[in-house]
Amino acid sequence: MDYGCGDGLSRVGCIRRWCVGSAGRETATTATTTTTATPMPTPMTMTAAMTAARTSMAAGDRRGVGRRARGTRGACGVARAGKKKTSGAADDAPTKAPLPRDYAHHTPGSVQETDDVVVFAHERPEEASKWKDTVIMHVGEGSRERVRLGVCIGEFHNKLMDRMLEDARVSAEAMGSTIDKVVWVPGTYEAPLVVENMLQDPTLDACVVIGYIEKGSTLHGQEMGATFSIIAKQLELEYGKPVGMGIIGPGATAEQADQRVAYAGNAVRAAIRMARTFVPAEES
Repeated sequence: MDYGCGDGLSRVGCIRRWCVGSAGRETATTATTTTTATPMPTPMTMTAAMTAARTSMAAGDRRGVGRRARGTRGACGVARAGKKKTSGAADDAPTKAPLPRDYAHHTPGSVQETDDVVVFAHERPEEASKWKDTVIMHVGEGSRERVRLGVCIGEFHNKLMDRMLEDARVSAEAMGSTIDKVVWVPGTYEAPLVVENMLQDPTLDACVVIGYIEKGSTLHGQEMGATFSIIAKQLELEYGKPVGMGIIGPGATAEQADQRVAYAGNAVRAAIRMARTFVPAEES
């Protein structure tokens, strides 16, 4: 049977060729399906016709016709449902919000960093009635007891560490306390053993760790910081003595570290306040 393709193709081969021919056009002429008295093709003739049709379609793909057609249309050129792209689609796409360039930092013990009178909500007359049956306290409040500190500090970046140690000393003196022992270690990873030794020392009331874990090209610094912070808290709870964290980083650049020397003083103030509340005073 000849289905109007003019070369004796079967119906399948004819439709396939019609699809390929119409893929790049908006309209196509419907293939004629008039039945004639032409004898039925043999299986070998049908196989050869289908092979020729596939070859024709492959050639269309190589020319880009098939790919372009299938990108927007069905197998026989029927348009697919979907959103129509517009020229301004790229402009309408959502973008990530830019990170702020300026940051406001709140650090432990920051109440001591100002001469202004700090009044919390529970201390205001209009709010006090809400808390009349509640015991509210700030650690270290009302105490000027001397706290004896041990400091564990990293040797790496020694110039930065010298500045941080001086900040720690000044902060301790300003709160009526002293740094009685300083131990330098190669780095943060070596600090836990020294911290444990200081917490076991009956002549020390608290410990402060000072260091800088810089930004590197690997996650080595993050691993060190995460490991030490967990161990430090475990030791603090085990011995019942505060461990102040005066470590810059992990992931801090040299410029960021230079602006955060006061982390040492903040850690000292926090440790002193905690020790005045939770470490029993020496018997006189």
